[in-house]
Amino acid sequence: MELLTTITTYIAQAGIELLEIAAMGILLIGSGKSIWMLIRHKPHVTLSLTRFMNIALIVMLCAEIIRLVLVRTPLELAIVAGMVALHGAISFLISWEVNREQSHDRNRGTMDESDQDVLL
Repeated sequence: MELLTTITTYIAQAGIELLEIAAMGILLIGSGKSIWMLIRHKPHVTLSLTRFMNIALIVMLCAEIIRLVLVRTPLELAIVAGMVALHGAISFLISWEVNREQSHDRNRGTMDESDQDVLL
């Protein structure tokens, strides 16, 4: 039984690390794309960046859920629960910002078919 616990711990830790690296990569790619869009004076730079941030947060939330496998004490559980709540709140705020900007663009009529490629 102890061997199974050790194997599970190593697999969970490796999964957490991989997901955190993936989230970092998503953020770097999104930031690079947004900077490129900003330099080229493309529309919807903020919208593109917030969508990448939202995807990265979802990936990081997956890592936090896997981290629940490793929880051994109530204090660790409280820390992970707080982190999950924080990720959820940030994800909600980013989604709200994306929706607000999209509705603002629709109301102004500035979003046409050529702008669809900047949206994920």
